[in-house]
Parts: sequence; C-alpha cells; structure tokens
Amino acid sequence: MSIPFDQQQPAAGVAARYFFDPEELRAAAEAGFEAFMPITLHMVDSDEGARHFINAGYKEPTNLQQHNTRESGLSNLPSRTAPPSDDTASTGPALHDLPAPTGDVNGLPSGMPPIRVNGTGSIAARVVEIFEEKVVDEVNNKVWHPLHLWDEDIRARYGYTDSANLTTRLNAYYAARCGEINSEALVRMTFTQLKKEGRKHYSEKYGVRGGPGYFKACNDLLFR
Repeated sequence: MSIPFDQQQPAAGVAARYFFDPEELRAAAEAGFEAFMPITLHMVDSDEGARHFINAGYKEPTNLQQHNTRESGLSNLPSRTAPPSDDTASTGPALHDLPAPTGDVNGLPSGMPPIRVNGTGSIAARVVEIFEEKVVDEVNNKVWHPLHLWDEDIRARYGYTDSANLTTRLNAYYAARCGEINSEALVRMTFTQLKKEGRKHYSEKYGVRGGPGYFKACNDLLFR
C-alpha cells in the first residue's frame, strides 16, 4: 500500500531513512518527470530495513530537507524562478511536430537521444514513435530517421556507438507491440517497466539467448 509522503512518520524516537530506485529516477528524468513517471520514496525505521534496500541497489538522498510548515508557514520555503520568456523564439512548428527526414538515412547521432520531454503521449507511445516514425533529438534540436532503419550497417557507417541505449529502446518497443500487454496497462508503464516487460516477453517467446535478436524481432512486429 502506498502512503502519501507527507503522511509517513517513523516510530517515536526512531530516525527515518529514505531510499529510491536509481533506475526509476533515471527513467523519470529521461521522460521529463511527466505525471505518469512517479518516483517512489521508501521509508524505513530500522537498520535491517536500510540494509535490505542498500543490498538491493537503492540509494539514499544526500540532501533531504525537511520544512515544518505547520509552525513556520510557507514564507521560508525555497522558490524557483521561472525562466524568462524568449521573445525571439521561432514561431515555426515545435521540434516534436516536425516530420521525419525523407529518403535514405544519411546520418545518425553518436549516441541515443533521450526520450523527448515536450509534446504529448505516454512513454509507450513515445517509444513507438521512436521506432516507427522518428527520433526527436531535443539535445541537438534535430529529428532523425526512425529507429527501425538504424540497422547494423547504417550504425557502423555513421558512427553510432551507443548500443546499450539502443537495446533499451528495443526492449521497451517489444513490450509495447508484442500484444501481451493491454493498452490500459501500457499507458501507465514507466520506461523501466517497459524494458523489463519487453525482455520478459522476448525471453518467453525465444528463450534467454535465442531468437533473431531485438532489432529484427522489433522489425518483425512492425511489418507483420
């Protein structure tokens, strides 16, 4: 059962320790901390509980600030200043609304762009967009050909070297398109959950070390 953070209290006289999953945080950051990318903060009030999370790879926040607003009100809370508006910004279409390049692939980034932050769509929908339609690169302000065209020869020709993040996108896409997860569940899934589900369903079909590999398996799903 999940309890809202501000209602969680340790036992009297016991120092609470908090832990988070770094993979969950990384996926949420990559997705721009959208509402459907929750971060779970686990509170424990014993050394045994702390050791459990440490051994499982969880991390503790290094700068956890506590504010007693019941007594001091809101005046002492830190604030964030909104960035100034850019009056010179282009009035053209937003990057995520631009179409994919046409013609043959004539270039790739050296690494996988983060999943786009701007625009709409669940994480699963954004992963499908990456593989089937276009790769929106908000770091370099560019739109690349869809991932299904990034075969081994193309990656080698244009110096793409980020195989780890390519694999995570393929894992997630396999989960989104394999047909084993209903649409209601898909729209709520985090990127970490999609990766895990994709690996699980691929292994169930092909075996842990079998099958055609994720790139071909994902293309088979697209063109079946």
